[in-house]
Amino acid sequence: MPFYQGRLLSKYNVTYYRCVDCEFIQTEEPFWLKEAYENIITQLDIGLVSRNLYLKEKLPVIIDGLFPEAKNMLDYGGGYGMLVRLMRDQGYNFYRQDIYCQNLFAQHFDIADAGIKRFDLLTAFEVFEHLSDPLTEISQMFELSDTIIFSTEIVPEDVDFSSWWYVSPSTGQHIAFYSVISLGKLAAHFGKYFYTNGKNMHILSKSQLDGVVAEKVLADAKPAIITRIQNIIAGKKPSRPSLLEPDYQFIESLLKSNNHSG
Repeated sequence: MPFYQGRLLSKYNVTYYRCVDCEFIQTEEPFWLKEAYENIITQLDIGLVSRNLYLKEKLPVIIDGLFPEAKNMLDYGGGYGMLVRLMRDQGYNFYRQDIYCQNLFAQHFDIADAGIKRFDLLTAFEVFEHLSDPLTEISQMFELSDTIIFSTEIVPEDVDFSSWWYVSPSTGQHIAFYSVISLGKLAAHFGKYFYTNGKNMHILSKSQLDGVVAEKVLADAKPAIITRIQNIIAGKKPSRPSLLEPDYQFIESLLKSNNHSG
């Protein structure tokens, strides 16, 4: 049912609809998206660097705490590839997928370079709120992995859409907004388990995890640097050596091969 009417890109009056059953909120058919994505990474996304630095510390705790056997990983909608590079530097075999944005930081580590059809886990940070057809697009993610670790802000109770920052009317790119109920129903639709910190970090997975542990890890993930310091003190070597040096050697060999073939 109609829930709110806002003005996007400072010129389009847009109606938002809210499901009375699951509280999912979505705009009318987003005819303005081509214009909204003329600049893929908007000028307002000034938190891009700090967000990736935060995820660099939080994501290893989630992976090692809940999916320690994971080897091959994909950052879906990975933007410039910054997170992929940061994670590879820490020893996590991440690749990038993004059909809209140029890969600046993780060249040679795109999904096409991986030679992998299925990944042990997939991350999708600040992606779900951009989906115009969530069921179809999340289904495509599950074709690549049985586990999705993702972020999106849960709609606060009694939210005032006219002042909620996450609506982001100036960019026009946020078109889908989720409640815990709606994410739970998504999990049920795909036959997956759902875990959340109730705020902004969530997991959909085929694997049944310890719910208490999952909630704690999502909420209180200890920065990876602290874990590494503790391991050094205890005389333990990092379980995932950095891929920075082997990646450098790999890319260097590609460049030499290309120069010779030219």
